[in-house]
Amino acid sequence: MKKLLSFLLLFVLSFSMLLTGCKAPETPKTLATPTNVSATDEGLITWDEVENASAYVIKINGKEYPTTGTQYQVQSVINDFTYSVQAQGSNYLPSAWTEEYTFKGKGNPAPTPPTPTGISVAISGKSEVKSGDKITLEAMVKGTVDWSVEWSITAGGEYATINQNGELQAAEVDGDKIIKVQVVSLVDKTAKAEKTLTVRAKPTLTQEMLDAIKDDKIGFEGYLSIALYTIGQFETLETTYTTGIKTSMDGTNWYAEYDNTSVGIMSALYYKNYNNKACQVGVSLMNDEEYFPMTDDYGNEVSWEDAGLYNSFKNLTVQDFTFNEEEWRYEYTGKDPVFMQRAIASANPYDFSPAKVALIIGEGEVLGIYAKSNDDYNILSGYKGIQELFVAINQGEIVEVPSIAKYSHEEIHDDLAVALENMHALENYTLNYKEITASYLTTGYVQSGFTETITPTDCYFRPFDVNYDVYGNEIRKYVEGGEYGYQKKSDTLYNAYTTDVDGKLRASRAFEADFSNAKPTFAFAPEIFRSYYVDEEAGTTTYYVDGLMSYVASTFYYGVGNDINLYGIFATEGVISATESFTPYVVVKDGYIVEACFYFYLGSIYGVVELSYSDFNTATLPEGVSVEFETRQVPVSWEELIIYVSTETGSTTSDDIEVNALEYLQDFYGDENIAEKMPFFGVPLGDTYGFGLTTIHIPTGSSSAKNSVVFYYDVPLDLDYTINSSLMAIEEYLVGLGFTKDVHGIFTKGSIAVQPVDSSLDLMIYIWKV
Repeated sequence: MKKLLSFLLLFVLSFSMLLTGCKAPETPKTLATPTNVSATDEGLITWDEVENASAYVIKINGKEYPTTGTQYQVQSVINDFTYSVQAQGSNYLPSAWTEEYTFKGKGNPAPTPPTPTGISVAISGKSEVKSGDKITLEAMVKGTVDWSVEWSITAGGEYATINQNGELQAAEVDGDKIIKVQVVSLVDKTAKAEKTLTVRAKPTLTQEMLDAIKDDKIGFEGYLSIALYTIGQFETLETTYTTGIKTSMDGTNWYAEYDNTSVGIMSALYYKNYNNKACQVGVSLMNDEEYFPMTDDYGNEVSWEDAGLYNSFKNLTVQDFTFNEEEWRYEYTGKDPVFMQRAIASANPYDFSPAKVALIIGEGEVLGIYAKSNDDYNILSGYKGIQELFVAINQGEIVEVPSIAKYSHEEIHDDLAVALENMHALENYTLNYKEITASYLTTGYVQSGFTETITPTDCYFRPFDVNYDVYGNEIRKYVEGGEYGYQKKSDTLYNAYTTDVDGKLRASRAFEADFSNAKPTFAFAPEIFRSYYVDEEAGTTTYYVDGLMSYVASTFYYGVGNDINLYGIFATEGVISATESFTPYVVVKDGYIVEACFYFYLGSIYGVVELSYSDFNTATLPEGVSVEFETRQVPVSWEELIIYVSTETGSTTSDDIEVNALEYLQDFYGDENIAEKMPFFGVPLGDTYGFGLTTIHIPTGSSSAKNSVVFYYDVPLDLDYTINSSLMAIEEYLVGLGFTKDVHGIFTKGSIAVQPVDSSLDLMIYIWKV
């Protein structure tokens, strides 16, 4: 349904830089350290809000706990503990930790000093007991071999009893009660010890408490904890991860914020009840409102009711919950078989199959929800995941439910509209691309780029490096033998090509599409640019895009391969200072777009891209350049591809044997006619085949390893930072061939099993014999 867990467990870094040309900061901006950190006697830790911080982490005795507010309540103030605070925020580096403070616990009364005889007594055991429950305390006697003792309750005797074996039985109480237990040595009755305990009352759930959370406008805020375990006879905990979440809804609209760790920024999801379907809502770069129906594991569209993106707690009764004595919570045990799934779907943007849902109760009201998932084998291939959700409930007017709306057209957009029309009509022009990149892992920055000549039949790239002379003037040195590009072969075919080591051009990819797909598209509406600056002296107008539409940068240029195109997809707001920032912009002059610029952030790599456009309708290939190479066609069968097969004696991949893919598949399945049965993934994916390898694969939902073949396809990244369009294309193709899909995303037909996998945005397709 809402497929987001593939973003988890990847790198999370913040950014900001300052480089010449586009006004970006030189170094990442770090949040200020929280101030005025203090703790009350009751263990409420508070601090002042930090500018630009969206979350905080508090460290208690070395263990970290995330929170979105500026306070944190510790669970116990009996013992001493240390604490410090760190601020975190999107697009910023985390702050330094505050100094480490020490909280002096209230503790229990100090034990009676040892008697002159040298006999001393202490009490070992829990410091709290649940209402109506039983615990056993143990007397620790020193200074004598006779451990005979006498137990008694010296305060709060009406709330508990204790026998001479140290077994303490708590009474049923209607509020937390304090009792004191004493133990006395029978050898020396001056040797005694005392312990203070709390009898915890059973929380009360009333219909009034449930009725109080039935508002249509409701929100949930908290965190999701994920634990990953190895699969096998002896499961071990591999890693844990915690991410903050926030959702809100009003009955028609649903909104969620989540940590998009593949980008390192906070992202948002918008869903709407559209024609009684749960539809993700967006506004395209063309300023069109778009609706994308949610689908289930079988590709069926999900109704608004089944999606659960609304307040599912409206019609509950006290009888729907049973008190769990072990976990001390009211758990849902009602008869509605879909309530738990719908309730968690409303509170949580990630896939989550709940095994239990319980209420968090305090101070006479329902404060939040706790849920634990069933075993999940879809979070990360080869691992079992257990998720736990902790969220607080908000409702009423304090809940904000953001929604998406189309951008309005203003008079200032007219000139940009004309420029866009002219750019679309161009057949010849020159594009200069310069990137200024840096990394948190290295010092300094690197400048490079390319000049692209665009004609009706060619997109010719000449890469260059950038240096400066002693006067600060830019010097571009073109890379000898580094030319590459796209060339039109027919109305329905074009090739990408590179230069070999011998200086000859060679086709690297074939595309069955119109040649316009190889060029910058400028496919956006003027209205998505929401601010501007007019320079009357220069005759230019600079338009700045709305921050949510920063990926418009992906339309300003188009490079060969995926890597350089990622910069535009991952364009985002560039931070100049604590009060200044910039988003992708274009400069219009004399009816054309003459410049563009954007900031990108791609994990540890970040930087600025500067673009300029010239030679409108006059550009030609450089003098003396002839782009000639043998035409490449899109592969249409396994017979045209190869697979690398590991040998029995080979210890590394360098020992693998290269074999014809069709011949290997015939041998693998023991079927000479396998070509008629085996899907050829080039049909939906085109000429993106990278390589094939023999491997051992553990299918999702299984603990048994299979002898398999894995195919890697170099598919492009979608504008929403996913490869979902490629995965959907494969699914539609397989279903059309009669394959059946199970809940684990595995397709089967006859003896053939296929599992497409998004492996950290790499498309891997595993096949094995059923």
